Amino acid sequence: MGEHRRDIDIAVIGAGVLGLATTDSLVRRGADVVCFDGRVPGSGLSGGLTRTFRHRHDDERHVALAVDGRAGFAEWERRSGKVLIGDEGAVYAGMGPADVKGLALHGVAHHFVEAAGQDSVFPGLAPVDGPLLVDPGAGAIRARHTIDALVGWVRDRIVNAHIHSVTVPADGDGVEIQTTEAIYRARHVVIAAGTAVPALARGVGIDIPLESRLHVRPHFRVRGHEPGRTRALPCWVDRAGIWGETVYGSPIGDTGRYVIGLIGTEVDSPFGPDGALPEGSTTLDDARRVVAYVERALPGLDPEPVGVRVCVMTKLPAGSDALRAWHTPGVTAVAGHNLFKMAPVLGELLADTALEDRLPDRLADVGAGALVAP
Repeated sequence: MGEHRRDIDIAVIGAGVLGLATTDSLVRRGADVVCFDGRVPGSGLSGGLTRTFRHRHDDERHVALAVDGRAGFAEWERRSGKVLIGDEGAVYAGMGPADVKGLALHGVAHHFVEAAGQDSVFPGLAPVDGPLLVDPGAGAIRARHTIDALVGWVRDRIVNAHIHSVTVPADGDGVEIQTTEAIYRARHVVIAAGTAVPALARGVGIDIPLESRLHVRPHFRVRGHEPGRTRALPCWVDRAGIWGETVYGSPIGDTGRYVIGLIGTEVDSPFGPDGALPEGSTTLDDARRVVAYVERALPGLDPEPVGVRVCVMTKLPAGSDALRAWHTPGVTAVAGHNLFKMAPVLGELLADTALEDRLPDRLADVGAGALVAP
């Protein structure tokens, strides 16, 4: 077809952490792959400076993915020469023996600290009545460093183009991708495009019930922080709600800043495909709730925010940690939330899918319950 159509073997749509990880895996295997994104790589769901790497999940299959994700990050660190996950660890409130079965099953180091010893694991936390769970192998992901490393490895495979549609053409010859720059035909397409996954997958008959919400994450100054000298605060997950909210938190590298966000079913602002918020929705209310939480629970932080990030979260019906991949001949789509920490292993599994045109058993199994709310 000459200039009217370009033929490629594998297309990856989305240059976030999952799309880049998949592209990198395919490049290392010698595949003919092109990664498409109309935005700067890593500026969608993968945007921002920090994420929490944590091993603990309700589903032990997710714990297993996190374990392999941690090993994958270690390999990325070796290749890039950069620290991509810090050694801050993670501390949880509101956890008990039933919550660590997955950690024990997969040999993840963890322990409980009673209230009397809480300063040893989280200085600057208000007194807690009850034990804290510690995951010493957890830490804050250096998100921007991770994206930069991946882009450096696959830069020549990235095409800056917006994707209009993914369809199966009438002639049945591969999968057609309509972009702002050209029309492509690919043997296999991996759709890892964040909020755009449902619209693009619909073109090949895959219905994905993904909900998008606006999520606010204020940043706070750590009191008394001295770069390179002060012990970093750990990542934080509060499911106890003893200070009126359930939240997560993470240090932003060694900047002396700390980010807090709300967790739960009644937080964040839903918005539709057109980006419109329902009447009366506001992220300011969520930001105020976070500030009030910091005033009550975290005296180690200055409660006056020094910044805020309003980002998009995508969730499947089964909850915030749900993930699933869908497959039809020639196309694989992936969606979920809190997937950054699993990107190294998910990238390998999605590369397997593209090369073999089928979902690996592990990827199919981990998403088996993703459409059923617990």
